[in-house]
Amino acid sequence: MDVDSRGVSLDMLRFRDVPTFEVRFLEPSQIRLFRTPGSSQIRMTIEGERSVLRVHVVRCFPLSDPNHFLSLRDGMDQEIGILKSLHGLDAESRRIIEEELDRRYFVPVVQKVYSVREEYGTITWDVQTNRGRRVYQVRHLRDNVQEVTPTRLIITDMDGNRFEIPDTTKLDSRSMAIIARAL
Repeated sequence: MDVDSRGVSLDMLRFRDVPTFEVRFLEPSQIRLFRTPGSSQIRMTIEGERSVLRVHVVRCFPLSDPNHFLSLRDGMDQEIGILKSLHGLDAESRRIIEEELDRRYFVPVVQKVYSVREEYGTITWDVQTNRGRRVYQVRHLRDNVQEVTPTRLIITDMDGNRFEIPDTTKLDSRSMAIIARAL
Protein backbone atom coordinates (compact mmCIF):
# COMPACT_ATOMS: atom_id res chain seq x y z
CA MET A 1 0.00 0.00 0.00
CA ASP A 2 1.31 3.45 -0.98
CA VAL A 3 1.34 6.10 1.76
CA ASP A 4 2.29 9.76 1.78
CA SER A 5 4.78 11.38 4.17
CA ARG A 6 2.10 11.53 6.89
CA GLY A 7 1.32 7.84 6.58
CA VAL A 8 -2.05 8.46 4.89
CA SER A 9 -3.03 5.86 2.29
CA LEU A 10 -2.78 7.36 -1.20
CA ASP A 11 -5.74 5.21 -2.23
CA MET A 12 -7.84 7.21 0.23
CA LEU A 13 -6.70 10.44 -1.45
CA ARG A 14 -7.51 9.33 -5.00
CA PHE A 15 -10.88 10.17 -6.45
CA ARG A 16 -10.79 8.45 -9.81
CA ASP A 17 -14.50 8.87 -10.53
CA VAL A 18 -14.74 12.53 -9.56
CA PRO A 19 -14.14 14.88 -12.50
CA THR A 20 -11.98 17.88 -11.81
CA PHE A 21 -11.90 21.22 -13.56
CA GLU A 22 -10.37 24.61 -13.13
CA VAL A 23 -12.44 27.74 -12.73
CA ARG A 24 -11.33 30.43 -15.13
CA PHE A 25 -12.11 34.03 -14.24
CA LEU A 26 -12.39 36.24 -17.29
CA GLU A 27 -10.89 39.71 -17.34
CA PRO A 28 -13.73 42.09 -18.38
CA SER A 29 -11.39 44.37 -20.33
CA GLN A 30 -10.26 41.40 -22.45
CA ILE A 31 -13.68 40.32 -23.76
CA ARG A 32 -16.11 41.76 -26.28
CA LEU A 33 -19.63 40.51 -26.83
CA PHE A 34 -21.74 41.27 -29.88
CA ARG A 35 -24.85 39.98 -31.61
CA THR A 36 -24.81 38.19 -34.94
CA PRO A 37 -26.31 40.55 -37.56
CA GLY A 38 -29.98 39.75 -38.11
CA SER A 39 -30.06 37.36 -35.13
CA SER A 40 -30.28 37.43 -31.36
CA GLN A 41 -27.35 35.01 -31.08
CA ILE A 42 -24.43 36.26 -28.97
CA ARG A 43 -20.79 35.93 -30.01
CA MET A 44 -17.70 36.70 -27.97
CA THR A 45 -14.07 37.51 -28.62
CA ILE A 46 -11.42 37.03 -25.94
CA GLU A 47 -8.65 39.45 -26.86
CA GLY A 48 -5.53 37.73 -28.15
CA GLU A 49 -7.01 34.27 -27.65
CA ARG A 50 -10.13 33.18 -29.54
CA SER A 51 -13.65 33.90 -30.71
CA VAL A 52 -16.70 31.92 -29.66
CA LEU A 53 -19.58 31.74 -32.14
CA ARG A 54 -22.39 31.00 -29.71
CA VAL A 55 -22.43 32.26 -26.12
CA HIS A 56 -25.04 32.30 -23.39
CA VAL A 57 -24.89 33.74 -19.89
CA VAL A 58 -25.89 31.93 -16.69
CA ARG A 59 -25.95 33.28 -13.14
CA CYS A 60 -23.91 31.11 -10.77
CA PHE A 61 -25.99 32.30 -7.79
CA PRO A 62 -29.30 33.49 -9.29
CA LEU A 63 -31.11 34.00 -5.98
CA SER A 64 -28.46 34.90 -3.44
CA ASP A 65 -26.09 37.01 -5.59
CA PRO A 66 -27.61 37.65 -9.04
CA ASN A 67 -25.27 40.50 -10.03
CA HIS A 68 -21.97 38.68 -9.51
CA PHE A 69 -20.32 35.52 -10.82
CA LEU A 70 -21.75 35.11 -14.30
CA SER A 71 -20.83 31.98 -16.23
CA LEU A 72 -20.24 32.47 -19.96
CA ARG A 73 -20.92 29.21 -21.81
CA ASP A 74 -20.47 28.06 -25.38
CA GLY A 75 -23.01 26.41 -27.68
CA MET A 76 -22.21 23.00 -26.16
CA ASP A 77 -22.95 24.40 -22.67
CA GLN A 78 -19.27 24.17 -21.72
CA GLU A 79 -18.06 26.92 -19.46
CA ILE A 80 -15.70 29.38 -21.13
CA GLY A 81 -15.14 31.34 -17.94
CA ILE A 82 -16.72 33.37 -15.18
CA LEU A 83 -17.10 37.13 -14.89
CA LYS A 84 -16.96 38.25 -11.27
CA SER A 85 -19.18 41.24 -12.16
CA LEU A 86 -20.14 43.49 -15.06
CA HIS A 87 -17.71 46.15 -13.85
CA GLY A 88 -15.02 46.82 -16.44
CA LEU A 89 -16.96 45.63 -19.48
CA ASP A 90 -17.38 47.94 -22.44
CA ALA A 91 -20.87 49.48 -22.70
CA GLU A 92 -22.07 47.24 -25.58
CA SER A 93 -20.94 43.99 -23.92
CA ARG A 94 -22.57 45.04 -20.65
CA ARG A 95 -25.84 45.90 -22.44
CA ILE A 96 -25.87 42.52 -24.21
CA ILE A 97 -25.29 40.59 -20.96
CA GLU A 98 -27.99 42.57 -19.13
CA GLU A 99 -30.49 41.89 -21.97
CA GLU A 100 -29.63 38.19 -21.96
CA LEU A 101 -30.02 37.93 -18.17
CA ASP A 102 -33.36 39.77 -18.29
CA ARG A 103 -34.59 37.36 -20.95
CA ARG A 104 -33.27 34.22 -19.25
CA TYR A 105 -34.30 35.15 -15.71
CA PHE A 106 -37.70 36.68 -16.37
CA VAL A 107 -39.21 36.79 -12.88
CA PRO A 108 -42.23 39.06 -12.40
CA VAL A 109 -42.29 40.83 -9.04
CA VAL A 110 -45.52 40.46 -7.05
CA GLN A 111 -46.74 43.86 -5.86
CA LYS A 112 -50.19 42.94 -4.53
CA VAL A 113 -52.05 39.73 -3.74
CA TYR A 114 -55.78 39.70 -4.53
CA SER A 115 -56.46 36.11 -3.53
CA VAL A 116 -54.97 32.69 -2.89
CA ARG A 117 -57.45 29.83 -2.98
CA GLU A 118 -57.17 26.06 -3.03
CA GLU A 119 -59.27 23.79 -5.23
CA TYR A 120 -58.66 20.09 -5.67
CA GLY A 121 -55.06 20.26 -4.44
CA THR A 122 -54.12 23.22 -6.66
CA ILE A 123 -53.52 26.66 -5.20
CA THR A 124 -54.55 29.53 -7.49
CA TRP A 125 -52.83 32.87 -6.97
CA ASP A 126 -54.36 36.09 -8.31
CA VAL A 127 -51.71 38.81 -8.10
CA GLN A 128 -50.60 42.15 -9.48
CA THR A 129 -47.00 42.09 -10.73
CA ASN A 130 -44.66 44.62 -12.27
CA ARG A 131 -45.68 42.96 -15.59
CA GLY A 132 -49.45 43.24 -15.04
CA ARG A 133 -52.12 41.18 -13.31
CA ARG A 134 -51.50 37.43 -13.35
CA VAL A 135 -53.36 34.33 -12.25
CA TYR A 136 -51.26 31.21 -11.82
CA GLN A 137 -51.53 27.77 -10.23
CA VAL A 138 -49.15 26.13 -7.78
CA ARG A 139 -49.09 22.57 -6.47
CA HIS A 140 -47.51 21.60 -3.17
CA LEU A 141 -46.73 24.97 -1.60
CA ARG A 142 -44.02 23.43 0.55
CA ASP A 143 -42.09 22.39 -2.57
CA ASN A 144 -42.82 25.42 -4.74
CA VAL A 145 -42.51 28.38 -2.39
CA GLN A 146 -38.89 29.07 -1.54
CA GLU A 147 -38.16 31.32 1.41
CA VAL A 148 -34.92 33.01 0.30
CA THR A 149 -34.90 35.19 3.43
CA PRO A 150 -37.57 35.50 6.14
CA THR A 151 -39.31 38.16 4.01
CA ARG A 152 -38.31 37.22 0.43
CA LEU A 153 -40.22 34.51 -1.44
CA ILE A 154 -39.82 32.84 -4.82
CA ILE A 155 -42.97 31.04 -5.98
CA THR A 156 -42.80 28.53 -8.84
CA ASP A 157 -46.03 27.79 -10.72
CA MET A 158 -47.06 24.52 -12.38
CA ASP A 159 -45.44 25.60 -15.67
CA GLY A 160 -42.07 26.36 -14.05
CA ASN A 161 -42.51 30.15 -14.13
CA ARG A 162 -41.16 31.96 -11.11
CA PHE A 163 -42.67 34.93 -9.29
CA GLU A 164 -40.82 36.93 -6.66
CA ILE A 165 -42.01 38.74 -3.57
CA PRO A 166 -38.85 40.68 -2.64
CA ASP A 167 -40.12 41.79 0.77
CA THR A 168 -43.44 40.60 2.18
CA THR A 169 -43.37 43.39 4.78
CA LYS A 170 -43.60 46.00 2.01
CA LEU A 171 -46.88 44.63 0.68
CA ASP A 172 -50.17 46.20 1.75
CA SER A 173 -51.74 44.74 4.92
CA ARG A 174 -54.44 42.79 3.03
CA SER A 175 -51.83 41.11 0.79
CA MET A 176 -49.71 40.21 3.84
CA ALA A 177 -52.74 38.70 5.58
CA ILE A 178 -53.60 36.59 2.50
CA ILE A 179 -50.03 35.28 2.27
CA ALA A 180 -49.90 34.54 6.01
CA ARG A 181 -53.09 32.42 5.72
CA ALA A 182 -51.86 30.63 2.60
CA LEU A 183 -48.46 29.74 3.93
